[in-house]
Amino acid sequence: MVLDDELESLNVRIRQLRSQFDLFFAGAIPKPPLEARDLLEKEVKRLGTTREMKLAQRFLYNTLLNRWNIFAELWNKKLQEKEEGARTPVIARRRAAGRRAGQTAGTKPSSEAPASPSQAQNSRPTDDPSAPKRAASEKKLVARAAIRDVVDASGEDMKTFYKSFLEARQETGSGKAPSYEKFCQEIQRQAKTIREKTDCERVDFRLYLEDNRLSLKANPVKGRQTREVEEDRT
Repeated sequence: MVLDDELESLNVRIRQLRSQFDLFFAGAIPKPPLEARDLLEKEVKRLGTTREMKLAQRFLYNTLLNRWNIFAELWNKKLQEKEEGARTPVIARRRAAGRRAGQTAGTKPSSEAPASPSQAQNSRPTDDPSAPKRAASEKKLVARAAIRDVVDASGEDMKTFYKSFLEARQETGSGKAPSYEKFCQEIQRQAKTIREKTDCERVDFRLYLEDNRLSLKANPVKGRQTREVEEDRT
């Protein structure tokens, strides 16, 4: 199997595994697909050691790797929460729910023992109302492309960048995406404007996912920064 086919197969398998985990957490299947996850993780690592990757292939692999790390972290967190919930006795869960309800209503729980240091430490994130906002507002880098001229803005790297853009929109449930031609035209327009204002060699475009929304950031890149960008992409 050629490398392009392997990368496409990896993309499909990540999507399939995500669907299996969604079914498990929804209660549709009895066991989590841990064996499939472990096999796919080995495949992700194996492809990462491939030395003969072209620039576009390496860019696509890094995009898939970033998506895989996001999913793996989310699955591990949900599995841990599910396991901890199963170990907690039913009576203890009911008492905890009763205490939370009493505190919400402004009543003081009766005969409640002082919290242990570990309980106090675990309760700190819930006492901080800004903690969920900070977690929700964390940015995730989805894709990246450095554009110098019109050729760069319509080449293979741009096709890969556009493909990552479409996949990210699909994951967020966004509406109809712009065509590839309109996408390239917008990238060219922004790159031209930034180069004229800053006299830079390249414009570094980055696609971020934040609060289930996509945002495109463009920054000028000069001299040494250009080499760093190219090394980071290879």
